[in-house]
Amino acid sequence: MDSTKIKGNVASDVPVHSCRIRVGRSIDGFGLSPGITKEQRKGVEALMKKAFANLKGDLQGTYYPLTGMEEKIRQKLVDDHFLFVSGDRNLQVAGMERDWPEGRGIFHNTAKTFLTWVNEEDQLRIISMQQGGDVKAVFERLAKGIKAVQESVKKESGKDFCLDKKYGYVHSCPTNLGTGMRASVHVDLPGWTKVGLDALQRRCEELHLQPRGTRGESGGQTGHTYDISNKHRLGYSEIELVQKMIDGVNTLWKEDQAFMAGGAAPAAPAAAAKPATGGYKAMEAQTNGPFPNIQSTHSLAAKYVTKDIWEKLKGIKTKTSGFTLIQAIACAVEFDNQHCGIYAGDWDSYKDFAPVFDPLIQEYHGISASSKHSSDMEVSKIRGNIAEDVPVHSCRIRVGRSIDGFGLSPGITKSQRVGVEKLMVEAVKSFPKDLAGSYYPLTGMNETVRQQLVDDHFLFVSGDRNLTVAGMERDWPEGRGIFHNEKKTFLIWVNEEDQLRIISMENGGNVKGVFERLCNGIKMVGESVKKECGKDFCLDKKYGYVHSCPTNLGTGMRASVHIDLPGWTKHSVDKLKARCEELHLQPRGTRGESGGQTGHTYDISNKHRLGYSEVQLVQKMIDGVNTLWKEDQEFQKKLNM
Repeated sequence: MDSTKIKGNVASDVPVHSCRIRVGRSIDGFGLSPGITKEQRKGVEALMKKAFANLKGDLQGTYYPLTGMEEKIRQKLVDDHFLFVSGDRNLQVAGMERDWPEGRGIFHNTAKTFLTWVNEEDQLRIISMQQGGDVKAVFERLAKGIKAVQESVKKESGKDFCLDKKYGYVHSCPTNLGTGMRASVHVDLPGWTKVGLDALQRRCEELHLQPRGTRGESGGQTGHTYDISNKHRLGYSEIELVQKMIDGVNTLWKEDQAFMAGGAAPAAPAAAAKPATGGYKAMEAQTNGPFPNIQSTHSLAAKYVTKDIWEKLKGIKTKTSGFTLIQAIACAVEFDNQHCGIYAGDWDSYKDFAPVFDPLIQEYHGISASSKHSSDMEVSKIRGNIAEDVPVHSCRIRVGRSIDGFGLSPGITKSQRVGVEKLMVEAVKSFPKDLAGSYYPLTGMNETVRQQLVDDHFLFVSGDRNLTVAGMERDWPEGRGIFHNEKKTFLIWVNEEDQLRIISMENGGNVKGVFERLCNGIKMVGESVKKECGKDFCLDKKYGYVHSCPTNLGTGMRASVHIDLPGWTKHSVDKLKARCEELHLQPRGTRGESGGQTGHTYDISNKHRLGYSEVQLVQKMIDGVNTLWKEDQEFQKKLNM
């Protein structure tokens, strides 16, 4: 950890936004997060409180325990992106979220450049960061901070950090053994972006680096700003890894400038079996192949694609987009973590591969083989609204729609995708004043527009491995785009996971108003499409509106509000989940790592898609949210909040 051994730094002309280096540390004699006892966890926290009190100079700061945290402090830590949260199912199952939030907290120095998470995934996550590209200074502060914490812990308890001769610093996850260090910068690489993400991935692999998107859904890439970090943890020293990152970033920037000046792009490897975007590519259309190895053995796809069924369906190619069964189950074949594991490439898929889709859909949605879907978008049938005293921040309702005669995203051809976009470009021109706005194609999008869409959280992005393998990111970004009205309360995504994602939203709790706008917008789009090409939305008598993912069949609707529920939070998050289940609702965290819960603000939405009409689902959400708030107030009184 001797910073004097680092040669040079990130060059001053490299457009680095910020730098961050983190390590994990574990104190000998205490369990790691999956196995630590309640008493040990509190012991680690007690030790760290004393250790933090001994920090001096630029490391001096304040420790904030999660237990009993005031709302003002919680919100500040959220705003600073310092708060770690609960709600990650992997950490829960691994035992890391037992007794939440007891024994956990966050320390940061006055300048907010040195941070320690206590009892998250590791006993200690020690982090140094700052704006700009002075990696050497960030590492120097980290080394000084680790040393100060270690000395203080030793002084207080006589214990040291767990350091194994073979595996280095001990962490709960074996992938972090060794240094446990991730040194990263956020850097602009417009030249590499133009050359292609696959090429950048390959180049980073050569430089022992790892590139990631900096913002956006599914960790995808929203523009030309990347998070570049060291790839390895074990087998190299901290100095070696920081040096690799510094040298690699400088190299990438030199190459980026050459590309921007018109230099030739690097050639792709001749025999690359998979592109370097995480090593994934779309499954090719194949017929009459051998029975596949379905890695997601517990998925619905594995349950219903039996060897006998495979033999009956393996030779079929759908008429609309030439889609095959192996493409439909690509995610279940490629990955071992799928629950459903199947997509449709067009409306034909649901018919041609019915021996798989029918029982799978019936099981997932809990419907009978003879059930029929009924759609109802009549706003006047909704009774009441969210009560005025309910602390709702915002409301959002979205649906998916598919135009008959065009493939769905996993199977759609390039010409069909462009055709859908052309139809939508014409459709939005006829919108009335409250829905009127602009369409922004992803192809050729200028930086100002892109950044504004990012800031508005409207931009959908590439980089999701499931969507890639399922075939939904082919020919990216051609034929895709975003429409929104002037007030930014009505939005359409074109050719993302579905042909159309139609969204209505606004601040406050006027769910009825949001639903009314959605209904008007869907009607306008449907009428315009019909006028332009004579085609309707795909509406199946049995399964409702057709979507690429069978879990979205029926209404394809998700109606949600962001609401504060402090009483339920203090009472029990697990019991809140159980109560939502009774009310046919689904609670989620609103921000934070792994989609977890940062405080007492929740995203509450309808649970079902198929088997109920749109009006019924919106009504369930309204009634359920009003019920939860009444119960929340009772908990607040009972718990003296």
